[in-house]
Amino acid sequence: MLNRTTVAALALLVAEFATTSAFAHPTLKSAMPPAEGVVVSAPSEIRLNFSEAVIPKFSTVGLKDQAGKSIATGKVAINPNDARQLVLPLDAPLQAGTYTVQWNVVSVDTHRVNGTYSFKVGR
Repeated sequence: MLNRTTVAALALLVAEFATTSAFAHPTLKSAMPPAEGVVVSAPSEIRLNFSEAVIPKFSTVGLKDQAGKSIATGKVAINPNDARQLVLPLDAPLQAGTYTVQWNVVSVDTHRVNGTYSFKVGR
């Protein structure tokens, strides 16, 4: 039989876990091209994989070259087979150089997060 102190401690522990999961934010799990990676051939799109499903209507992904100039892209969309993946088509092949991806996403539980990462095209 459990005493009052044990029951109270267990209730507090359960409440802490419930609160932590309720306030979780989406995180970038992986990307293609990979964060801080090098690709030999120019990608035709950027793919960002998150820990939670995201809402494309409220999410943006941008791409800049090493001089900070924005690169022309298509409209960001969700992968129809995986609501955790955003896909950004590129209008033209990327030249050799370093690029920065900037993303702002809203998850299905309405949490907004953002981040950046770089990758390099060429050797």
